[in-house]
Amino acid sequence: NSKTYWTKFFNQDVPYILGAEKIARKMDYPVLFCNMTKESNGYYNIKFEVIEENPQNSKDGEITNKFIKRLEEKIIDGSFSSIKEINNKDLIGKVDLIIVSVSPKNTQDVINELDALWNSNITITDTASVKNHLRFLSSSNIVLSHPIAGSDKSGVEAGIDDLFIGKKNVICNPFNADQYHVDRLKDFWKHALQMRVSEMSVKDHDILFAVTSHLPHLISYALIDSIRLSATNVDDNAGGGLKEFIRLSGSNPEMWSEIFELNGMNIIKSLAGMQLSINNLLELITKNKEIPSMFSHSEMLKNELEEIKNYKEDKF
Repeated sequence: NSKTYWTKFFNQDVPYILGAEKIARKMDYPVLFCNMTKESNGYYNIKFEVIEENPQNSKDGEITNKFIKRLEEKIIDGSFSSIKEINNKDLIGKVDLIIVSVSPKNTQDVINELDALWNSNITITDTASVKNHLRFLSSSNIVLSHPIAGSDKSGVEAGIDDLFIGKKNVICNPFNADQYHVDRLKDFWKHALQMRVSEMSVKDHDILFAVTSHLPHLISYALIDSIRLSATNVDDNAGGGLKEFIRLSGSNPEMWSEIFELNGMNIIKSLAGMQLSINNLLELITKNKEIPSMFSHSEMLKNELEEIKNYKEDKF
């Protein structure tokens, strides 16, 4: 109704009653946030934080939004000191979802170390870009994810508020996890992070991303390396095309070396297909390609580039 204030809470529209801030504004009382953390069983640490000292100067919803922001920060403020601490059956019923976001090789090890939580009502997923090496037998709650969103930057300071919004996330269920966990995971990516979700097999996933992600990164590393080895002084003369390669080659070397190794066969097949295309273009450029005399190499090169351009505009 008209008295209900709607705003976002973790990207979800949520209704709030503004009674508390109206009382604070009327009485001109400062508004405090109670920050409570559990130290151990039966022991809690409470700290009061001022979120508004002068409520009479605030607008409708302003205090509530400050409270919501602080509550969101508080919810994600907890931490564990080790994986062993997480691998505790006491978490069952308290935690809904565990996302393992480490390098591809470490993903196997970390999820193995969470075996006490296997076959529980906690959904366990990953974020690795390659999946074929992952093996988790006799598990009913492990579903694989690949959020196709990121940048060449890493660390908390590189966080981007809208990184996932509108992006694609691929779900794989190679271990036949219960549908309950698949649905929960889809709901999380779709509603909490506002991503587009699809599902495919691990085999199809690794083949697809060898072409669309892994090969472009490999080529970017190779191109930048070729410039390095040629001792060409690029300085500030890099065009837009080269800058995109520069961005890709700035990605985490540890992660990408693992991806190249683990999905090597699919990348090699993709690279072979690309080599055929490069050879075709080179033969037209150097006029070494055998063509009917009624055609010219220049005309065929232009037509070939036109076909590629049209495909790009149609598919991307």
